[in-house]
Amino acid sequence: MQGPRHGSGRLAGRTAVVTGAASGLGRAIAVAIAREGANVVLHHLLPEEQAAATETARQVQALGRTGVVVHSDITQPAGAYTVAEAAIAAFDHVDILINNAGYRLKQPFDGMTLELFEATMAANMGGTFLMVRHLLPLMRARGYGRIVTTVDSTAMEGARGMTAYGAAASALLGFTRSLVHEFGEHDITANCVCPGHLPPDAGDQEEDWAGITPAYIFLASDDAYAMIGQTLRPSP
Repeated sequence: MQGPRHGSGRLAGRTAVVTGAASGLGRAIAVAIAREGANVVLHHLLPEEQAAATETARQVQALGRTGVVVHSDITQPAGAYTVAEAAIAAFDHVDILINNAGYRLKQPFDGMTLELFEATMAANMGGTFLMVRHLLPLMRARGYGRIVTTVDSTAMEGARGMTAYGAAASALLGFTRSLVHEFGEHDITANCVCPGHLPPDAGDQEEDWAGITPAYIFLASDDAYAMIGQTLRPSP
C-alpha cells in the first residue's frame, strides 16, 4: 500500500517522473507538480539539453522540492530502466508518471519511408510503453499510481504532413484506454492530456502554459481517482 504523505499541496509526499522535462511544456509540468508538493525526476534526451534540464531542476528546488536530472534515451529498454533506477535510488518509489517526451515529425506522405514511420512510432509510442513497463510494477506494489500522457491534437483532428505522427498519437490513446482495464483495481489510473493549438510564442515559463498544466495536476492527484482512460483537452 502507498506510504504516508507529508507537507502541503495536492501532490504532497508524491514522487513524479516527467519525461521530456528540459523545457517547454515538460518544464512547466514539472514546476507545476513541484509547486503542488511533489519531488520530480526530470528526464531529457539530448546532451545539449543538460543545461536546460538543470535549470528546470533549479526551479523545482526553489519551490522546496527535490529535482533529479536524468539523461537517457527512453526509446531503448536500457534508457527507460535508467530513469526508473534513478527514481528508486533518489526516492524509493514512484507515484506519478508524466509521459511528455516525443518527436513531432512533419513529413508529407509521398516522402514517408517505412524506416521514418517506424522511427516516429518508436520515439512517441515506444518510449511511453517502456516507461510504463518499468514503472507500473512499482506502482502496483504500492497500490497507487497516476499515469498521464501528452497526446498531440493530430490524434483527434489529423493534419497535413502528419500521417506518422498522427498514427503515433492515436496509438497513445488506444494504449492508455486499454491499460486501465488491466490495472485499474490497484488504484492506478491512466489518462491523456491533448492540449489545444499552442501559441507559436509559447516558451519555457510556467505562465506560458497556465491553461494546460492544471489538467496534469488534476489527473496526477487523488481527485482523479474516477478518471479512467479519459482525455482532457485544455486550451493554452
